[in-house]
Amino acid sequence: MRYEVRVEDRVLRVDIDATGRSLVDGEAVAAQIDEIARGLQWRIGLAGRTHEVTLLTRDPLRLLIDGREVQAAAIDERALAASRGTRHHATGRHEVRAPMPGLLRAVHVREGDIVERDAPLCTLEAMKMENELRSPVHGRVIRLDAEAGAKVEGGAILAVVAETE
Repeated sequence: MRYEVRVEDRVLRVDIDATGRSLVDGEAVAAQIDEIARGLQWRIGLAGRTHEVTLLTRDPLRLLIDGREVQAAAIDERALAASRGTRHHATGRHEVRAPMPGLLRAVHVREGDIVERDAPLCTLEAMKMENELRSPVHGRVIRLDAEAGAKVEGGAILAVVAETE
C-alpha cells in the first residue's frame, strides 16, 4: 500500500508491502514498531534511534513525537488517486468522484461549506477499508450528491468544490 504522508512542511511517499517492509521516498527503511497503547501510542525505531509517538487528535491529525507536537496527514493510494483524479473545469470547479463502488459511511460537509485543501469531504467504505475523500482545493462546496449510508458506483460524482482564493 502506498501513502502520501505530510508531517508539518514535509511530504513523503511511503510504500509498505504485505510483509511490512517499507520504502520512504524510494529508499528502503528498516523500522521496528511497538504499540504501547492500542491505536494511541507507539515506540518506533528508525536508523538506530527510538521515537515515542502519541496520537493527540485524529481530525486534524496531531501527533506528539518525542515530546514535540506536530501536524500530520496520511492518505492512502486509492484516496490519493481519487483526489488527484478529480476533474477540474476551466471555471475552477473540481468534481470529487468515488474511486470505486462502495458504501458512504460519512459525509463531513454540507453544501455551502468553505473547506481547506485536503479537508475530508466524505468517507467511503470499499473492500472492507475506509477511504477518506478530501478536497483537492481550498474552496466552497457548491454541490453535494452524497448521503451517509448510500451505495455509490465507481466514478460517481460525490461533491463539487469551487476554488476560492
